Amino acid sequence: MRLGVAIDLSSQEPVRPQVDRTVTMLARAEQHGFDSAWVGESYHAAPQPFHLPSALVVLGHLAGRTSLALGSAVLLLRAYSPRKLAYEAALVDQLCGGKLTLGLGLGGPEVAERAGPPASGPAGAAFDATLTLLRSAWSDDVDTGSPVAVPSPVRRGGPRILVGGKVAASARRAATLADGFYGATNYRDDLLVEQSAAYWSYRGGRPGGTVATTRFCVVHEDAATARDLAVRHLKAATGYYTGRGSWMGADGPGEPEFPMVGTPDEIDATIARYVRAGVTSVQLRVAPSGMPPDVAGHTLDLVARHVLPHWHDTTTPSPTTTDVETLR
Repeated sequence: MRLGVAIDLSSQEPVRPQVDRTVTMLARAEQHGFDSAWVGESYHAAPQPFHLPSALVVLGHLAGRTSLALGSAVLLLRAYSPRKLAYEAALVDQLCGGKLTLGLGLGGPEVAERAGPPASGPAGAAFDATLTLLRSAWSDDVDTGSPVAVPSPVRRGGPRILVGGKVAASARRAATLADGFYGATNYRDDLLVEQSAAYWSYRGGRPGGTVATTRFCVVHEDAATARDLAVRHLKAATGYYTGRGSWMGADGPGEPEFPMVGTPDEIDATIARYVRAGVTSVQLRVAPSGMPPDVAGHTLDLVARHVLPHWHDTTTPSPTTTDVETLR
């Protein structure tokens, strides 16, 4: 299991001061032993307390200000020309010393309307074709007839690619055309477990593989205090999802589901449950819009002191059929 930090950058305030605060938080996370920093991406018609557009631009900036591994969680394909994406991702991989993970999702139709090239053909087929093109562009094999990204990524074959999505085809795509599966913040735990099981099944026992997820995280010595802090300070972020019918699904739970909110022991138990389900990486979303910096810092400190040592540099085996059935 690997533990990283998910970054929230809002379009409701100037960007540079937010990034400067984020770099300070990342220095704290790196000192504690967290291994990575992840940036999401959104395209809005009006300012929102949520992700910025162009995750690769943000990651390229962060590459010069942190030595943590970097990831997109997730970059939205409908905003990109696949060939341009191959060049830009390769360049960011160079900037961060080969420590980029490219998390990819399709994005809704509004993404293409606001930022992307004209769509053509079925979205699933276009997603598959993009994954194939990226690998070809990063292969340094001029005989393929496909464009080759120059400069090339640090490693032949390019950054690791994770694929997100709620449907079975996403798990299949993640297992057969990419390196892993990514479960978003707003996926309920039962959906995360279901997609993880499908991903490992499609891999058919091949070594390697990744199942990553991002979770809101508020930790306190007292469980009731942690939950109160979450209710008070996660409203802006969860309200964004709820307003779009996407918080834990359109028919999401009546009560918010926060599996990474509680005491250090409760967080440790959640991670152990994720490990049994085949999850190999969790990004802690500790500082969404509205979260006081001292609360975010206290969460990082407690996780580092009481949780991270249990999981640092450990490996997550593929889940057995018994594990998956038990967790469903």
